[in-house]
Amino acid sequence: MQELNQAEKMYFILTAKSLLWVTLSIVSTITLFTAIYSPKWLIGPTDYNCLSSKSLSAETNNTVDSPYYEVRCRPSVGIYYRCKKINGNQHCGSFAVEGLSTDSAMFPFVWKIGLVLMSAGVFVSFLMSALAIVSFCKQSISKKSVFGIAGSGQGLAVLLYLIGVICFAAGWGSERVVMLCGTQSVPFVSADCTNGSGLYTAAFGIVLTFATAMLSGPADRATSSDKVALQLEQGENIVFLL
Repeated sequence: MQELNQAEKMYFILTAKSLLWVTLSIVSTITLFTAIYSPKWLIGPTDYNCLSSKSLSAETNNTVDSPYYEVRCRPSVGIYYRCKKINGNQHCGSFAVEGLSTDSAMFPFVWKIGLVLMSAGVFVSFLMSALAIVSFCKQSISKKSVFGIAGSGQGLAVLLYLIGVICFAAGWGSERVVMLCGTQSVPFVSADCTNGSGLYTAAFGIVLTFATAMLSGPADRATSSDKVALQLEQGENIVFLL
């Protein structure tokens, strides 16, 4: 009975690898969440004046014929948001006015699939990040390693993210992208458009999530190392190995 209570007892174990793993888990989740809400996955080829204002020097001199400076913007589109010129100003917002039931001419069907998959990936990553934090205090659930469970979930998230990005590229032949990038736009070829920061953020987040999943194994081994076991045998309930 005493051995059972000892086995069920929770310890707070913090190692450099487990701390790095938890940090990357949180950062990768935030990165993909940010990418989904970015309107700059594809940047249009033409720019326009999206803001006019009096220059600082003109306001200082109080001249009548005040020169204006121009801010140039380009239309862009993401997997869920877009930016375009409305009433002379740059306006960014969602083009999915009716959610997933939005007309496919405005919200391509493959983008809907991509959005659902990437959102599911973020949800899984969020759950695995919470589980990673729990690993500081509880290293196993039903005799299964928390690190192994979370690492597998993060691997699943990577797969969902990848398919989501592929779905986005597969929609480059849609009416929305043709209007933005030119008539030569076809699936996986964006014609005159260029890749924007949102797409690069998504790619970085995918790589980061994959690295996080790979780090779950070393983090698990670090928390069950001989040094940790020695401190636990000495009666320590809180172990720091940084």
